Amino acid sequence: MTYYAGPESYRDKLKAVYESVEGNFPSYAKLVVERSDRLDDAFGHFMTLVVQASKGNAPVLSVFVDNEGRGFVGLSNSSPFETASALYRFSNEEEEPIDDDLSDVFEEGTELVFHRAIFQSPLKLYFLAYFGNERLLRKEILKDSLRGKDYFRLPEMIDDALLSICRENYRRWIEFDDGEVLIFPFQNILKIAFGPPKINESIDRSIILELSRLFRIEVTKKCVVLRSASVTPNMKIARPVATVFEIDLVESKAVYDKLEEFYKFYSKFISETVDKMLEFIHRDFPLGK
Repeated sequence: MTYYAGPESYRDKLKAVYESVEGNFPSYAKLVVERSDRLDDAFGHFMTLVVQASKGNAPVLSVFVDNEGRGFVGLSNSSPFETASALYRFSNEEEEPIDDDLSDVFEEGTELVFHRAIFQSPLKLYFLAYFGNERLLRKEILKDSLRGKDYFRLPEMIDDALLSICRENYRRWIEFDDGEVLIFPFQNILKIAFGPPKINESIDRSIILELSRLFRIEVTKKCVVLRSASVTPNMKIARPVATVFEIDLVESKAVYDKLEEFYKFYSKFISETVDKMLEFIHRDFPLGK
């Protein structure tokens, strides 16, 4: 028996992937069993095949198989390598990538990279959707419940709109007239990084950063679903960032739908505040030249 959780429109896509790799499950299980003497028998383990877009601009597809040959496929915002240390990594020479067309999961023409490793259970990975062996998945869901976690429960709250946010702008910059914004899905949150607004270039960047910090403090007081965040190494940002927010993915649609309006409000705040500061100085400066 199989089990699925996630947006209904995605069921057949993950089912097709699962059926294409299911024949490899016995050989994957064997890789776990052969290395059992190096693994802590107090925990379960998964032989894991991780499939990613080489440019890192799409959610991650992973195949997990336990030592009994039971498995499932899952779609997530983060790679298992981002959330846990692999207990054993396999070289690319040992790799057996999925041969079937994955255009339903990744955009057609996407260059894919494949990595294999063994990870310890319970997984600390939030899923957007998954499909696989029912007994195995219900076991992992139970582990979650006993630990007070919702790694495997998140897909029950993911609809097509939330999945589209992750898929269409996954870790990408969105250009607006006033500036740019990075959408960075990670685990069960959405990070939103604002680039500096397009205003007077003679203004020192440190001033923009301080005003952006004030803006973030006041906005997060007013909008309780938004939280202050920071740039982290895994974001690999090479462009200037003025401020960063984060929001739970399940709460993100209302903010995402008004993202351009939100950024325009931010840009106007910075621009008008700078103008008023300069105006005040030039108008009321008490000393002579």
